[in-house]
Order: sequence, then structure tokens, then C-alpha cells
Amino acid sequence: MKGLLLLAMAAAVLGPVGYSHAQTSDDLVILYTEQGRLVIELFPDDAPNHVANFASLAADGFYDGTLFHRIIPGFMIQGGDPNTRPDSGAPQSSWGTGGPETNVAEEFNDIMHNRGIVSMARSNHPDSAGSQFFIVHRDSNFLDGQYTVFGRLVTQESYQTLDAIALAETDTNDRPVRPDSARVIVAEVMTKSQATASGLNLLDQDPPERVQSIDDTADVQSGAYMDEDLNMSITFPEGWVIQTAEGDGLPNIVAVGPLTGILPANIAVYAENATDRSLDSIIESKLADLASYAEFGTLETLNQELVTLNDREAFVLDAAEIITIAGQPAEVRYREVTLIASSTVYTFLYSNEARNFDASLSLFEESLQSFDVLEEPDSQSEPLSGGGCLIATAAFGSEISPQIQQLRELRDNHLVRTAAGSGFVEWFNTIYYSFSPHVADYQRENPVFREMVRLSITPMISVLSLLNHVSLDTETRVVAYGSAVILLVLLSYLGPALITLYVLRRIARRLPTTLLPAGRSNLS
Repeated sequence: MKGLLLLAMAAAVLGPVGYSHAQTSDDLVILYTEQGRLVIELFPDDAPNHVANFASLAADGFYDGTLFHRIIPGFMIQGGDPNTRPDSGAPQSSWGTGGPETNVAEEFNDIMHNRGIVSMARSNHPDSAGSQFFIVHRDSNFLDGQYTVFGRLVTQESYQTLDAIALAETDTNDRPVRPDSARVIVAEVMTKSQATASGLNLLDQDPPERVQSIDDTADVQSGAYMDEDLNMSITFPEGWVIQTAEGDGLPNIVAVGPLTGILPANIAVYAENATDRSLDSIIESKLADLASYAEFGTLETLNQELVTLNDREAFVLDAAEIITIAGQPAEVRYREVTLIASSTVYTFLYSNEARNFDASLSLFEESLQSFDVLEEPDSQSEPLSGGGCLIATAAFGSEISPQIQQLRELRDNHLVRTAAGSGFVEWFNTIYYSFSPHVADYQRENPVFREMVRLSITPMISVLSLLNHVSLDTETRVVAYGSAVILLVLLSYLGPALITLYVLRRIARRLPTTLLPAGRSNLS
């Protein structure tokens, strides 16, 4: 299951590519607190407007008396809200909402959010930065490219002060229980030479680490999105940052929302060629993957169902997992929606912290409703409403996924690896999918028939799994064992079908003629 193999946010962080030079300003901003000084060097080449804004606010006394009002150890400390000043008269409920009258447009760059980095906080819109900023306590690279980095701590004392504030006692809303322990007493701007002359020991640090996925030409946008290569259009929530990614296992597109907890809400989109696969065969694969995850106990399946989305059949899967982000455990929930359109498998994965999952779920649903393909093929080969693999349909939601996975591995690892086996499978699929959609639909509509198929295929698939240990080293053996596979598959649903018909005939014989439709007689 592609989306759940890794956190969707990994699409925004493709990994470090080493160090790159970052031009630092000669000016430093020093924040004096009860815990010690926070000395910040600035990166004007990467975020000139944010650097100018931050330095100007500090020089004007804007930060004097403000709190680090949001403290999450192992993640970051956030401050700069004028509503947190003792003389502001603003209630605690407004902390985190204040700022200057003007905003600064985003200057997203490729500096990684590692420990000691200073970055700008923002609301839902990328261009909403004002005065609030945060200092990273532990590496939080899932933020990379989504928030504007403009500086970092530059003295050993600053890192000690960061630790002291991050470990301050907080309430359930991450606010400091003793506000003065996390308050900026006064802010000051001075040059590096002045700082050195005053006795500050500036660290000789390597340039900040950068990521590969973001550069000056990165495809970053918001709202409506169209991609001719993926043959799709979709509208993401307004203000969410949209980026494209390249790499095995990574989403083609990822949209990231504002940070409201440890993890921002995000929507990842995967698109791949459907080839000859049906939705049922994809479900079969996902169920097998889920069975594998269950062995490790890391992923809990909450719900799975077939729905109709924009006149197409779609498979919906809800799951939850405990993961570690920035050194902190967090419960993450997922909703994955998979459908086939225009010979392409599209998978949409929404993930968020469990406590914030429902808050953005409606935004995800709206994005799904906006999805459309740009061009439909002249002949629609994929089944858009029902049909597909009989075994997958019968196994849907059952406990036999591991056996199905073994059958799939037998086909992929043995049968299709020889010329005879590949031709045999192609011939079989041509015949099989000419009638299997109708039977698969019947399975969905008739629970009794589906349960009978489940009961019959469980031992048969277990027998088939033994073929994984058989040497298929000749063309003759491939065809022979392939025939055995087909025979057992046919028996797995022909047997229940014949039994069902026999039972129906027996019941019909006992029905009074008056209960039968007009013009019909008892079955003989």
C-alpha cells in the first residue's frame, strides 16, 4: 500500500544533499530571557524580506515582553506574538493570533529545519507571516520547504537557553505554566564585531544543511492544480502549499497545510499506469500489504469500503498509527482513496495528527470531489463500476489476505518469469476477465454466495502456496503447475456457484405456485 509505507510528508523532504553556502548578515539579533540569551544569525540571501522584517521589529522593541507562548519539547518553541505582552490586555485564548498590521510574502528555501534553526510561523496562507517565529528544538525536517527559514542560533549559550525554555512546564495547550520563565525581556540588534567585543563566543558552524527537493525553480503553488503528464486536475485547499516530487515511492504531488500541531495536515497524490489491473486486483494487493503490516503491530485498520466518487468506483481505507516525530510519539490517522481513471491508478492519501484529523477531513473530501481527468481514452478498458478479480472480491475484508499474497507472489516470481508462463498468464487473463467481472459483481450483491466462495478458497489457496517451494525450472513444469493454479481457481467459485444453484432449485420446488411471479412455474 503505497501511501502507508511512509509518511506522506516525506514527499516534501527527499533527503539532504550535503551543505551549501548561506550568506549570513553582519547583524545579529539577541533575545534576552530569564533562562539566558538567544543569539540569532540571519540569512539575508535566502530570505531577505524576512530578515529585514525580523531585525526591524527587534530594533523597534516589538519583541520586548513577548512570550514563547507555544512550547513543545523535542519539536520547537514559538514566540513573537504581541498579544502575549503583560500590558496587551489580551486573554490567553488569543495567544498565537497576534501580529503586526502588515505581512511578509513567503520566501520558502531549501534550508533544513534542524536543531537551532529559526523559521517564520504563518497561518493557512503562505504569505501570512508577520512577527511570530519558532526555533527548532530537535530536527523537524517534515517542515522543510513549507516555512521560511531566515536564521539560526550561533552561540553555545543559545542552545542551552533553547533547551531550558523547551523543558519549561506547560499546560495542555502547550503554554508555559510560569510565563516569565519563557519571556523575552528585551531584544537587541548588534553587529558580529560588537558581539565579539562584548564577550560573546560565536560558534564556527558549518553552513546550514539543505534539502534536494526545493530549489529556486521548485514548483510551488496553491489552490487549483493541473498536470498534463498525470492527465488530471484537482483543487487543493486554499493556502496549502503544493509541490511536485520525483523518486521511487514518493508521491507525484503533495499539498501541505498549516502547522497546527507536531505534524501539518497533508494530501499526497500518487499516479501510475494501470496496465491490465482492475480495482479488485489493487484491493487484493492492499489487503495483502495490510496483513503484512499487522504482523508488526504498527498499523491499525479502522475501516475499508467501496464507494462511488465522481461516477467512478473507489476503494477507501482508514488507518491509524503511532509514529515518532521530532522525538515525540504522535498518533497519525490516514484516509487513502484509490480509483482507476483513464488507464491510470490514482491514490489520494490524507494524513494528519489524530486530534486534528477531522478538522481538515472535509477539505480533503472537497479536493476529491474536484478531481477530474483531462482526457478520457476512446475505449475505456478498465472496469469503472464493479467487476475484476473474483478471489479479491471474495477476500475483501476477510482474513485470507496472506494466502492471496502468496498466490500473487507465485504468479509474479515464477509463472511470468518464463516465456511459456508469461504467455500462459496472458492467455488466461484474456479469458478470465471476459466473464469474471459479472461473477464478481454477483459476489458483491449476494453475501451468501460470497461467503461460500470464501469458505472454499481458503484451503485451496493454502494448497497453492505450496507451489512457492516447487522448482519451476522447465517450460513443461510451468504450464503444468499453471494449469493446476487455474483449475483450483475455477473450482474456488464454480463449486459454490453450483451448490448455490442446487439450493435455489431445491427451495423453488417447495414454493407454492401462488408465490411465484405470473407466468412462471415451479422449477423442475
